Amino acid sequence: MLILKQLAITAWLSACFAIAFPQTPVRMSGTVRDDVGQPVPYANVYVRGSMDGTSTTEAGAFAFTTVESGAITLEVSCIGYVTCSLTGEAAEMSNLEITLKQQINDLAEVVVYAGNYLLKSPSTVNKAETVDLLSTAGSNGDLFKAISLLPGTQAPDRDGRLLVRGGTSRESQTYIDDMHVLSPYTPSLGEVGARSRYSPVLFEGINFSLGGYIPEYSQGLSAVLPLYTRDEANTLKLGVDVMNVSLGSSGTIPWHNGSASYNLNYTDLSLYNELFFPSPKSKWQSPYRQAGLQNHFRFMLGKDTYLKSYLGYSKTGFVLITGDPFGSKSRNLELSDDNFYMNTTFRKKLDNGITCFAGAAYSSNRQNMENAKTVHDTYSTKEREIHLKGKAEKRFSDFYKMAVGGEAFFKQYAFHYAGTEAFDTGFDHRIGGAFVSNDFGLAKNLLLSLSARVEYTSLSGEWQWLPRIALGYKWRDLTFSGVLGKYQQNADNEVLIYNRGLLPENNVQALLGIYYEKGSRIFRFEAYHKDYHHLPLTSGDAFPYYTSGGNGYSRGFDLFFNDTQFLNRWEYMLAYSYNDSRRKYLDYPCMAALPFAMRHNASATLKYSNFSIRSIFSISNRFASGRHYHDPNRGGFMNSKTPNYNSLDLSWVYLANRRTIVYLGFSNILNRQNIYGYVFNSEMTANNLYESRPLTQQINQAFYIGCFISLGKNAAYNVSNFY
Repeated sequence: MLILKQLAITAWLSACFAIAFPQTPVRMSGTVRDDVGQPVPYANVYVRGSMDGTSTTEAGAFAFTTVESGAITLEVSCIGYVTCSLTGEAAEMSNLEITLKQQINDLAEVVVYAGNYLLKSPSTVNKAETVDLLSTAGSNGDLFKAISLLPGTQAPDRDGRLLVRGGTSRESQTYIDDMHVLSPYTPSLGEVGARSRYSPVLFEGINFSLGGYIPEYSQGLSAVLPLYTRDEANTLKLGVDVMNVSLGSSGTIPWHNGSASYNLNYTDLSLYNELFFPSPKSKWQSPYRQAGLQNHFRFMLGKDTYLKSYLGYSKTGFVLITGDPFGSKSRNLELSDDNFYMNTTFRKKLDNGITCFAGAAYSSNRQNMENAKTVHDTYSTKEREIHLKGKAEKRFSDFYKMAVGGEAFFKQYAFHYAGTEAFDTGFDHRIGGAFVSNDFGLAKNLLLSLSARVEYTSLSGEWQWLPRIALGYKWRDLTFSGVLGKYQQNADNEVLIYNRGLLPENNVQALLGIYYEKGSRIFRFEAYHKDYHHLPLTSGDAFPYYTSGGNGYSRGFDLFFNDTQFLNRWEYMLAYSYNDSRRKYLDYPCMAALPFAMRHNASATLKYSNFSIRSIFSISNRFASGRHYHDPNRGGFMNSKTPNYNSLDLSWVYLANRRTIVYLGFSNILNRQNIYGYVFNSEMTANNLYESRPLTQQINQAFYIGCFISLGKNAAYNVSNFY
């Protein structure tokens, strides 16, 4: 069996590397200087749309060969400078003298940075394309796993969902083109972790706000993740990706004033389990399988006028052999999940400077489990959401900008359980909100933002006023900022089915931050405090079981260091978060620590990019202190901690040619068994002790091999953005 595995892996790698097409190379060379004649070291020089390029030396010199011929575009970029593009014949691109102009920020447009990260945008400061996610060790191409390396995030639980600053995963909300996404994760269950449903290939902008965000976004107590699709795509692209766990294809078809992009994916862990992890395979009656489709249409209806539509569908299923950890009986837990999402948005900038936006989104998720808790029982949920939004904004002068808007949510939830007893329930409800934001340029480098949201929830029948104030000041390379705001969201559906009259959960957030940015270096320090109110709390055995009497807090600070060019071809990122969270909610008898909020979280990522060997190597190490759990054999509540969490991950991205990317990723290479808590037997042993079992992942490690191939002359996976 071992020989067969080695042969299969060797054949896979050979097939991936065999797709390089050598051609006659052309030598390109020159020197890059700034506008005062000083050399610019570590600038990125590359041929647009190809894999050919390099970085300048300390003296600003560069030289490399390319297989491109005819008319090409040479691009030169460096943080702090305006990108320079030169178009001409490849054979004439030698001994060039290139001048970069310094990039000057418009201080009248100072940004309040508190809580916000630009992970992927057209800006030169925070540029991270599809392959950046692939090349980060441990991300395995998953959006949420890549984000979890940032400060403020907690080490993921067994379900793999995003945890931010002492909040649960449901406190973080995802938006696509400013329209809410009901279910951004694939289904998770016990040892089976979740991933993002949506491929980063289709998104141009990815913002991540860990709190203090503008009042346009609703129903999130900890974080929002807005994803933005491209307004225009004018190039025909087609690509396929082949991995040891999945098959996929992505592409774009343009036409006059419009285009369509798609992403198809089919995941099947049968071969993966057989080749790499045959021992846990015995726990699967039917392996994890998922089929997904994403489609994006764009129409340019006139000057600064865009109509876009986004659609995503996925179907997931598996049969897991599980049972009572303290018994000998097992059952085949069968899960099926259907998820549909669609939005349509319209945006137009009028001649008077007003930008108008209107959008509608529909989400639907159906999940069914057979043999969920006992043999022959059935558990199912159905959830639907319609989201309508309209907004407008205008900059009246360099000193004042205003935005107003309104939105409505129409939600349905149904729950069914049939076992020894039957339980059917459900409810419909509405959320309406209006928001306004006023940005004042008090001085050339001082910004004050006053904003507010008023929101109505039909379940409680109450209106809430949610104000926010933010201040940002820029001095040289430092930005100081602070935010104070109030936020709310409805209680979890699994609680609301017992008491639909619960008040919305809310918190008041205070954030203070210092940000330093110069050249390729970024440093961030941010402190925060969140006070929680109206959390659901059990009321004993009497119906309705829950009240809104719970409360809690979360406080801490985050540190972030990043240098994309601390050495030629080297980049590092260091993140550390301290968090102190306590709550009295659900069945907690007192204010206590939380199992999903670790005190210390840290990550270190190191990347080495060498385009002479067409490779990006990455290593990441993630650490978190132990998770709190309750041990009934000891006095007190939430009285114990698990061992520390640690995962060392590696990845290698090989750029075979402009059409082919080969990816290898290995997570938890030390094979550490991380423990996420313990489950205890309900009955005592003869020694008057409650027996325990650790909660772990089914597989400690993950190994991915993939090949991303562009069909045709245009790169479908944005390979030029490596430089």
